[in-house]
Amino acid sequence: MKGASAPAVATMSRIFHVIKNVYPGILTPTLLFYWILMTSSVNAQSTAGGAPPIIWFHPVTDQVTPAGFLVDQDFMQLFTPNAPWQNALSRIHVFEIVRRYIMTQPDSNLQKIFTFLHDRHIELAIDCGMVPANGCGDGIEGMVNQPNANLAMATRLKKLGADVKYIVMDEPLTFGHYSNKPNACHYPIPELAVAVVGEIRKVRSVFRDAIVIEDEAHSGIGSPDELGQWLDALKAQLGDGAPQAIRFDVQWESPRKPWRQYTPPLVATVLRHGYRYGIIFDGTPQDSTDEAWIHTAQENIRNWEKTIRWRPDHVMIQSWHRHPQQLLPETSPTTLPYLINWYSGNSDFASGR
Repeated sequence: MKGASAPAVATMSRIFHVIKNVYPGILTPTLLFYWILMTSSVNAQSTAGGAPPIIWFHPVTDQVTPAGFLVDQDFMQLFTPNAPWQNALSRIHVFEIVRRYIMTQPDSNLQKIFTFLHDRHIELAIDCGMVPANGCGDGIEGMVNQPNANLAMATRLKKLGADVKYIVMDEPLTFGHYSNKPNACHYPIPELAVAVVGEIRKVRSVFRDAIVIEDEAHSGIGSPDELGQWLDALKAQLGDGAPQAIRFDVQWESPRKPWRQYTPPLVATVLRHGYRYGIIFDGTPQDSTDEAWIHTAQENIRNWEKTIRWRPDHVMIQSWHRHPQQLLPETSPTTLPYLINWYSGNSDFASGR
């Protein structure tokens, strides 16, 4: 087969059979598409040529997290002239902030952030829940507990002069359809798609051209087939306004769904349904120090690029864990800007190697 060496094809064949055993009921088109991508010249564009990924940055921020811990107390220092992260700053394309931060911070802080990003041509993304909580979903991530919460957020952003390029949906399929937490909504996929699209349209009533990105946990998705149904339902509702990319929140140490087995068919499904894909690179909650967290993230990056040979369109450097506990300086191997610089210099995908 053109585009892959004999050893590579042998490895791919083993992967193919692992997937077939893990998902014995998977639809043949998904398996065939995965196999074709992995063994044909299509795979060549993932490792050579083409545009490098768009690099996103999403630190925790300096407010107490929903989990009750406090890190990144130097968050606002990021937005001061000559702050010690100039190299990383020059490498990022998008800066992402959560809705909760937007709705709780003083105008002056937010305007400082927005002006800083605008002056440096860095695009703004807002991460928010998009699943309406209609008598269910209390206490579950990704939900919209008040009907006009997203509209109020968009209105405030507009008033403060923010130029919102991206809206990031916080795992609507994972939390709105699959969640097994008490009081979970378990919306059927068609119903969930209609509800989520309603929230997207509220935001786009203020930011008409906002691009939607969807985060999903690889371990939260039932099957590639159901993911495909979801993607088709969104596209049927939104057409060209459907999410531009599906960005995977990989549970790197999941014993129930080992990512090396479960993510390849999910990525293939995303591509087969006409979407782009992205990946969140992070450490794990088990990392006990800042340096250990950064080291784990580096290993996760290396292992992802060895396993998934399709170049992502979006790469997110992010933490929502207790580590790292500070953001500056970028020269310290304990900070997220350090990881941004490391990724830019060591990733085959980022460097175009």
